[in-house]
Amino acid sequence: MNTASRRVTLVAAATSVLCALSAGAPATSPSLYARLGGEPVVKAVVDETIDAVVADPRLNQSFKGTDIPRIKRLIVEQICDLAGGGCHYSGDSMRDVHANHKISQAQFFGLVEDLRQALRRHHVNLPARNELLALLAPMAPDVINVVIPPPPKGPAS
Repeated sequence: MNTASRRVTLVAAATSVLCALSAGAPATSPSLYARLGGEPVVKAVVDETIDAVVADPRLNQSFKGTDIPRIKRLIVEQICDLAGGGCHYSGDSMRDVHANHKISQAQFFGLVEDLRQALRRHHVNLPARNELLALLAPMAPDVINVVIPPPPKGPAS
């Protein structure tokens, strides 16, 4: 085999090895959090959503007397956590947070609609919107009409 043939064979072999190695490597794609627009967009979407819910008398009953800035901060944190943004949600469970607030299915879906509108206003594309909603949807049973009975009273003294 002459020198030119060896070089062609060596280049072909090296290319084959590189192709095989790269085929097995997973493609890195941006996280859902990044595709949503990161913290600026998530924060703006949450602010708008909660402001709309609080302003709507059909939806706002469970927000009366609450710390709205804290709620917004925790929702941003939760979305960041769920969407792969590197945050850790530090709030209580959805069941504990929403227990005994008498949140109806209509109120829950009203908030979801406000969220969808805010996502659209901030130009979040349809696949990212749907992916976020798919992450949030399983929370519905822990939000809608959750009743936790009070703990039993101890023996009378």
